[in-house]
Amino acid sequence: MDKILIVEDSPLVQMVLGEIFCKNYELEIRSDGLSGLTAAQDGHPDLILLDIHLPEMDGYEVCRLLKAKNETRDIPIIFITSLDSEEERVKGFESGADDYVVKPFFGQELQARVRTHLSLRQLKMQALQLERLTTFKETAVAISHEINNPLTSIFALLHHLKAELADAPSSINIALEQISRDITRIQNITKNLAGAAKAPRTSYNKNVSMIDLHNL
Repeated sequence: MDKILIVEDSPLVQMVLGEIFCKNYELEIRSDGLSGLTAAQDGHPDLILLDIHLPEMDGYEVCRLLKAKNETRDIPIIFITSLDSEEERVKGFESGADDYVVKPFFGQELQARVRTHLSLRQLKMQALQLERLTTFKETAVAISHEINNPLTSIFALLHHLKAELADAPSSINIALEQISRDITRIQNITKNLAGAAKAPRTSYNKNVSMIDLHNL
C-alpha cells in the first residue's frame, strides 16, 4: 500500500484528507513544516500533500529542501493551500512542487491527481530500473569477455603441463586436475554472468522486479 505524508496544521483539513485517503493509502500526518521534513526524510513516503503556511518552516522551504536531496527529490509533492494568486502558484512550482491544489478542493479531483502522480512515479522507477538493467547487462558481458580470454590461455598451458608431467608424482597430477576443475567452474560462472540479464526476476517491493541471482 502506498504511503502518503500529510503536512497540514489545520485539524479540520487533516480530518478531511484522512477521510478521503484512509481506505486506499497508509497515512502519516504532521502539523508543522519541520516535523514534516523529518518525517519525509526518515519515512520516504510515496507522495506528500503539503500546506504552505505552516509553523516552524513554511511549505516552500520544506519542498525546496526535499527536492535538493537525492533520497527525497523523486517524491511527488502536491501543495494544498488557500493561496490562489498567480505569484504564489509560480513560487510553488519554482520551489519544486509537482502540483498545486487550492482550497477548498474536491475530493475526487484530489484523488485523481494523487493517483496520476503515483503512477508517474512508478513509471519513472521502472524506466530507471530498465536503464540499470541495461548497464548491468553490458558490464556483465564485458567482464565475461575479459575473464574468458586469459582463461583460454590458461587452459592451453594446463593441457601442455599435463602432457609434460605425465610421469610426475600423483600429487602433481591431482593438483593439475583440481586446477582444471576450478578453471571450468570460473568459465561457467562467467557464462552465467553474461546471461544474467535473462535470469528469472523476482518481485521485490512496490511492484519493482529484480534479477534473481540465486539462479545463476
